[in-house]
Amino acid sequence: MSQVSLRQVTKILGSGANQYHFPSITVEFATGEFVAIVGPSGVGKSTLLRLIAGLETLDSGEIHFDNVKVDSLASHERNVGMVFQNYALFPHLTVAENLGYSLSVKNVDKTLISGDVKDVAKRLAIGNLLDRYPRQLSGGQRQRVAIGRAMLSKPQLFLFDEPFSNLDPELRKQMRQELKDLHLSLAATTLFVTHDQHEAMALAQRILLLSETGIEQFDTPQNIYQYPSNLYVARFFGDPKINEFKAWADSEGVHIDCGTTYTLKCDLPSELYNSVVTVGVRPRAFSLSVDAKNHGLNMQLAQIEYLGDTQYLYLSPLEGSHKNIAVVADDERMSVNQMVYVTFRLQDILLFDENSQRIPLENYTLSDIE
Repeated sequence: MSQVSLRQVTKILGSGANQYHFPSITVEFATGEFVAIVGPSGVGKSTLLRLIAGLETLDSGEIHFDNVKVDSLASHERNVGMVFQNYALFPHLTVAENLGYSLSVKNVDKTLISGDVKDVAKRLAIGNLLDRYPRQLSGGQRQRVAIGRAMLSKPQLFLFDEPFSNLDPELRKQMRQELKDLHLSLAATTLFVTHDQHEAMALAQRILLLSETGIEQFDTPQNIYQYPSNLYVARFFGDPKINEFKAWADSEGVHIDCGTTYTLKCDLPSELYNSVVTVGVRPRAFSLSVDAKNHGLNMQLAQIEYLGDTQYLYLSPLEGSHKNIAVVADDERMSVNQMVYVTFRLQDILLFDENSQRIPLENYTLSDIE
């Protein structure tokens, strides 16, 4: 196990007009925790992992394992097990030889290697594949071999770089659960790069969300979803995406303009008066009705995505230029072009100021929509 600390780590990638300055990163990963590193393409997720592994060199900053500075050490001296997106198996070696490679280069006795290989293979349910070559394996089997090889190197830190991206959806779910079980049994510090928000939520104890400017939020999945630090975080997590309404704040509360003006009675601090804010509403927070007596936002059902036990409904405002909003409905028997009235639970809204930073509504009193 290992505590990992990054202190003002930076890296310049590319050259000339294509040069990209990897932003300064300062963060600490606790011993034994599982962290998912997420963000859109191009923000440096894989680069960060390679810097930690020693496959890339820092331009500035420091990397520490258990308070020991390691950024000057070569990759093989850091005792890190890394699993790549393409698995990086040796095609000319059998599964058994791939699994035991890290031990063989250390000149470990062949009898000991054979015993360790069989133990790990049994644990990963690939004991019957030891004589096969990578070309004879499925994607999931190759993935298990890559994980087993990393396990046999007995690392203090596991690094995974989008290891499931080449697998079909059903196999991805299976491998996610197996990796989660493996982490619990090994209790090893694990950093897992992914662009998939569902994967991050399902696996991680904490999530590190990156953007082009650096760290946006580092928190538990629950806090990142329920209490995003800003609009960037709120938009990144959630499927369908969070709905956004531009609004105006004053002493009465928040006024949403969606063709008709609706007011959220809300006791806000005076510094927010007369400012433009954004109201964010998750799709599951909405309730629909066809009864005009229920009031709410009057909209038209534009599109339905039927997903079996749930539906995604996309609604268009009757007036104004506001974009469609998304609603998740478990059992709504409605049809396209139908008129509906939309309401939502006030405790479920997220409010953001002019700088896109979340306003913590848990500190204020909400009343009702008018």
